[in-house]
Amino acid sequence: MKSRLICYSLKGKNAVERMKFQREMYGFKDLSNNGRYSYRRKGLMDSIPHKKILDSVIIVSPFDAKSVIRLLKKFRVKIYAFDVLRKIRV
Repeated sequence: MKSRLICYSLKGKNAVERMKFQREMYGFKDLSNNGRYSYRRKGLMDSIPHKKILDSVIIVSPFDAKSVIRLLKKFRVKIYAFDVLRKIRV
């Protein structure tokens, strides 16, 4: 099965920019009223089937890679993308 390996680097970004990126990419848990209520805010990767290999390395389908790369470009992150063949587990 053909997939897309995407590596990205947040080097040079400050803590605020990194947190904004992480929240938009992976989502976050939102606490309100001093932790009385909690909500799961979804990110892009919640709607895309993916495999997270390492920090800053993910594998997605070629179709979904376009939306991931679009988000990475929005945050001006350094991107490395490769086509890979992935073994299908039965």
